[in-house]
Amino acid sequence: MTSPVRRAALLSVTALALVATLSGCGSILDQVLGQAPPPAQRDEPGGEVTASADADVFTLALGDCLDYRAVEEQTELTTLPIVPCADEHDSEVYAEKTLTQEEFDDLDTVAAEYCYDEFALFVGVPLEESELTYSYFFPTPTSWEQGDDVLQCLVITPDGKPTTGTLEGAAR
Repeated sequence: MTSPVRRAALLSVTALALVATLSGCGSILDQVLGQAPPPAQRDEPGGEVTASADADVFTLALGDCLDYRAVEEQTELTTLPIVPCADEHDSEVYAEKTLTQEEFDDLDTVAAEYCYDEFALFVGVPLEESELTYSYFFPTPTSWEQGDDVLQCLVITPDGKPTTGTLEGAAR
């Protein structure tokens, strides 16, 4: 399984400057300064993404497709490259759960079990019988304190191999 990723928490300006300097990434600084990317374009009423964008992590929704491999090495995220599912992508949000305080306190176990169980329901075969894998996005302690309480599970193609369309029922 690919390592899970925490959602970005807002950092103090000092820590933020250090992170931005060390990572060479200005997206965290942009968010704190009020320059977060606009939300992804979505159709109405279905809410499906209609154009590729670097979307704020807090706007990611069930069924969104993205290029996870582009961000998998990052430990905290503020934006994600999402695309229409008809375009090439390597992952899809297949399940999400609003966490209770108890679940947040045992996050690693809850996330692994929930995403594992939901994987078979979404893909159509258990993880052990599939070439697909999963990961998940979850709140940081700081973002939890600010109301971020959503766990999101991602199904991921093998070796970042691009796919088109949904992976629901892929059974591979």
